[in-house]
Amino acid sequence: MITVGPNERFATPATPISALKVIGLGNAGLAVLARLVHEPGAPVDLVAVHTDAKAVAASPAARKMQIGPDVAKGLGAGGDAARGRASASESLTSLRAESKGAEVVLLCAGLGGGTGSGAAPVVAEQARKSGALVIALVTLPFAAEGSRKRELAEESLARLGRNCLAVLCFENDRMVEVVGAEAPVTQAFAAATGVLSLAVRAIAQIAGLPAVLPVGLDELLQMFAGADARAHFGYGAASGPDRARLAVAEALRSPLLEEGKLLAEPGEVLIHVTGDHLLTLSELQSVLLRLSAHFGPATLVHVGVAHDPAAAGHLGVTVLGCTRSGLPPVLLEDEDECEALVEPLPEIAECAESEKPGESGGKRTKIKGKKNESGQTQEELPLDQAIRGRFKDLDPTMVDGQDLDIPAFIRLRIRLK
Repeated sequence: MITVGPNERFATPATPISALKVIGLGNAGLAVLARLVHEPGAPVDLVAVHTDAKAVAASPAARKMQIGPDVAKGLGAGGDAARGRASASESLTSLRAESKGAEVVLLCAGLGGGTGSGAAPVVAEQARKSGALVIALVTLPFAAEGSRKRELAEESLARLGRNCLAVLCFENDRMVEVVGAEAPVTQAFAAATGVLSLAVRAIAQIAGLPAVLPVGLDELLQMFAGADARAHFGYGAASGPDRARLAVAEALRSPLLEEGKLLAEPGEVLIHVTGDHLLTLSELQSVLLRLSAHFGPATLVHVGVAHDPAAAGHLGVTVLGCTRSGLPPVLLEDEDECEALVEPLPEIAECAESEKPGESGGKRTKIKGKKNESGQTQEELPLDQAIRGRFKDLDPTMVDGQDLDIPAFIRLRIRLK
């Protein structure tokens, strides 16, 4: 007979994340923070980061940081991602110190501009090096903003993927569908900001509230790993006797779910339900049944329930789905990567010695040199020691007995003037 009795190990709820920090970067990030400041239940540790000194000063966030004072001179990055990246690189120490002590860092930014696209990967890297789990919530530019902005955003997205455990990427064009084509532009951008702020609050609840039915950051990170992930998100809250139905209906009205039509696409969906101590099993079942009608037959569903002491009669429903963009990954060829991919040439110096490839024991060969008309010595590279660079581990491309992977000037022994 199996005896079932009290067991404190199983009765203890999952430990919530206590140190969560939200960093708003650039104009879009600061707009999200401005909205979070006035919303109940939002994270309280908000940090405004920008190259623009006036924008930082005007932010209602309690903590502010101006990056790149020498590079940007207190102005914005002017849409130049390189300037944004240089500004963040100038302030590496401050950025890492700002993230220190946080268990989770939520990084909010709009991609396609200067500060967001350029600085976001650097900020994420410093937060990761400080020991935090980094999750980015970013927007892609409107299609009407042009292909160049889209390219900048995709490049930044690829860099973010290297330093973030998950990237929740939202399409601006899809988020503003709810406001209509004739809506004022301020209302359109406000809709995008509103979706990001709701997503920040939802992730903060998943990470920070005591779990009744645990679902946590591990599922979230697994779902949104990779730079090609695109987020489908909805959030709804309601009170009263019919609060379960009303909360689900509000979540499905999100422009990123299209009344639930988009829930048939993701291979995985995360549902997180929050409520006070009056939350019942029948309400949970009602939420799941209403949402499951929109899932595809092969959808893997993660369900979590958390107790929210501040709910005060409200029931909240978060729906997060992930699809893949289907686009090939952006290949980045920055200076650091190129240096890692290409083997360095032997050091050239008068009478310098270099070790022959494949030999050990200290055998060295001198680099030959000859004097030109002015009497100066011109060194010559040992062209017989062909360097294959990034092709060193691949089979050579042989044509007529020649390895075409070796540069032509080396194969043909052409002296560069």
